[in-house]
Amino acid sequence: MTTMLEEFGLTNTEEKVYLAMLKLGSTPASDIIKETQLHRTTVYDVLNRLISKGLVSFIIKNKIRYYSPTNPSKFLDIALEEEKKAEKKQRAAKRIIKYINSLKKEQKHKSIVQIFVGIDGEKTVMDDIIETGEDFYIIGGGGTFRASMPIYTEQWAMKRRKKNIRAKIISTEKNEAPKWKLNEIRYIPKEYQAPAVTFVYGNKVAIFIHEEPINIIVIESTKVARAYKNYFNLLWKIAKK
Repeated sequence: MTTMLEEFGLTNTEEKVYLAMLKLGSTPASDIIKETQLHRTTVYDVLNRLISKGLVSFIIKNKIRYYSPTNPSKFLDIALEEEKKAEKKQRAAKRIIKYINSLKKEQKHKSIVQIFVGIDGEKTVMDDIIETGEDFYIIGGGGTFRASMPIYTEQWAMKRRKKNIRAKIISTEKNEAPKWKLNEIRYIPKEYQAPAVTFVYGNKVAIFIHEEPINIIVIESTKVARAYKNYFNLLWKIAKK
């Protein structure tokens, strides 16, 4: 019985008083105090709590209160009420989840622009390309990445090989674009050489401005990435092998 009552949120003292009343029947508080050996103040406090929960009622005889347990069906009422509360919480949880997901979707549609500076910034962007794990596209590749960080470049290339990440590169004639196994390179005339190198990967566009220190602008936007990829494909068609 004690375990069952705990499931309905009764404390130890509430259980003790309630079980005493089941044994005694309609009884004054003094008998409950004797039966439970609890302090007088505690018993009266517990009785008031049980009354507020609808588990105990009382009648007055000769100016004395006689307490007794209410109909046990009250426990079913409590269970049904908790079930209604649980259903209400579930509905609220679903609304919260829907709202949070809508915020995430809204955030995805917003363009995020970040700027990275120096060699460490360059490494961060290049690592992000590996982390994205998708084939990527380069406009204006000329081997500057390998020249500035030869050891890191070899490690980066090894990670690429493990993930089999391929690249299409549009370089200008006479430029030394890295001729790696996973790279496919085409060339355009030197007069079309861009002042920066552009990487398109996943939903991001990274523009490498080779000044001192190097600056990289990363735009996270599906629309922008798609537009740059379309531009790349246009150049790819007219570029020479």
